[in-house]
Amino acid sequence: MTNGTIKYAGLAFAALLGSTALAGAAAPAGKPILIGLIAGTTGAYGTTGVQTVQGAQVAVDKLNADGGLLGRPVKLEWYNDNASGTLSGELFKKLVSEGAVAIVGSPDTGPVTAQLADRYKVPAIGVVDGGGLTVYPDGPDGKPHPWVFEFGGNTFAWGGKVAQHALKHCPGGLAVLHDKTTYGLGGFYGIKQVYDKAGKKLATDQAITENWSTGATTGLLPEIAAAKKAGADCVVIWLTPQDQAAFMQDLKTTGDKFTVYGNDETNADATFVNLAGDAADGVIGAFLTSTMHPSPELTAFIDTYKKKFKEEPSQYSETTYDSVMMLAEMIRQTNSTDTSKIQAQFNKTTDYPGITGKVTFNEQKHVSISPEDLTLVKYNAKTKTWDDVKD
Repeated sequence: MTNGTIKYAGLAFAALLGSTALAGAAAPAGKPILIGLIAGTTGAYGTTGVQTVQGAQVAVDKLNADGGLLGRPVKLEWYNDNASGTLSGELFKKLVSEGAVAIVGSPDTGPVTAQLADRYKVPAIGVVDGGGLTVYPDGPDGKPHPWVFEFGGNTFAWGGKVAQHALKHCPGGLAVLHDKTTYGLGGFYGIKQVYDKAGKKLATDQAITENWSTGATTGLLPEIAAAKKAGADCVVIWLTPQDQAAFMQDLKTTGDKFTVYGNDETNADATFVNLAGDAADGVIGAFLTSTMHPSPELTAFIDTYKKKFKEEPSQYSETTYDSVMMLAEMIRQTNSTDTSKIQAQFNKTTDYPGITGKVTFNEQKHVSISPEDLTLVKYNAKTKTWDDVKD
C-alpha cells in the first residue's frame, strides 16, 4: 500500500475459476449480500444484456463456491429494463431499497443508472452504457460520475481507436453515423477528438434515431448518399448491429464503396455478421487485446462459461465478471458492505488483476478501457473470421 492506494502485484490468480470450493472454505450462512443487475435482455442490444447477466452469474457462483463474502452467501438479482429509462429508474430504486451493495449496468440506459448511483450513493459497475459520455458527461477531461465504475467498454476509446486508423487510410474524408444517445455521442466524441488533434475535419456527422426496444432497422440510403456527396471514402457506423447490417446490405445494393468501421458491438457476438452475411466483408472493428490473446485466467473463464451456458462469452460477460469479482475484493478489503467504504476503495485501487487485464481506478479515472487496450480487426467473409489489421 502506497499513498493510500492499494496496488496488486504478482498475485497468483490461476485458480480463480476452480469449479469447487477452496479447501476448508466454510459454507456461507446468514443474510445474503445482494448484488443488483439491470440489463436489456431483449431488443436491439438484447445479446449484450444476456451476456452481462451470465457473466455476473459465473462470478456469483464462484464467490459462493469459495465460501461467499464475509461468511455470507452472495445473491444476484437482475431485471430486464429493455432500453426503458423510466423502468431502469424504478428497478434501481427497488434494488437499493432491498439493500443492494452495487448495481451492475445498465448497458442500455446507463445515464439513468449513473445519475441514480450518485443520488443514492450506491456504486454502478460493469457495463454502464459503454462508458464515455455516460460516465464523463462533460467529456474525458471533466469529472466522472463519482459512483460509476465502467468495466465493459469506453466509447471514447473505441471511437479513438478507429479514428486513428481512419486518419491514415481515408484521404477523402471520414463520415460518421451515430445514434443520438450518450452511447453514440460518446463514440463520436472519441472520433472527433482524434481528428481535432490532427487538425482534420470530418466529412459528415449524421445523427440517427434508432429503435432500441425492438431492433427494427432504420433506412440509411439518404446517409449513404450524403457521405458520397461529401467525398468521404470511409464511414463509421456507430449504430445497433441490426442497423449496421442494414447499412452494409444497402451498400451492396447501391454498389457504393466505402471502408467501413464499426463500434464495440460490431464483433462482440455474431449478430452483425449473421445479419449482414457476405456484405460484412472488410468491416473494421476492434477487440479487447486480452480477448485476442487470452491469459490462462481468461481461458479458464471461457471454459467455465461455455460449460454453463453452451455458448461463447463476449467482452461484456468477461468484463462484467471482472466487475463483480473486483466488487467482492473491495468488500473484503473494507470488511464491510457499507457502500461509501466500497466506493472509496474502488477509487484507490491500482492494477487489480482482472481476467481481461489490470484495472485501475481513482477519483478521475472511472473507465477501465483505453485505446491501448484494443486491437483492430477486419472481417473476412470467406473464412468467417475477424483477423488482425496489419497496417
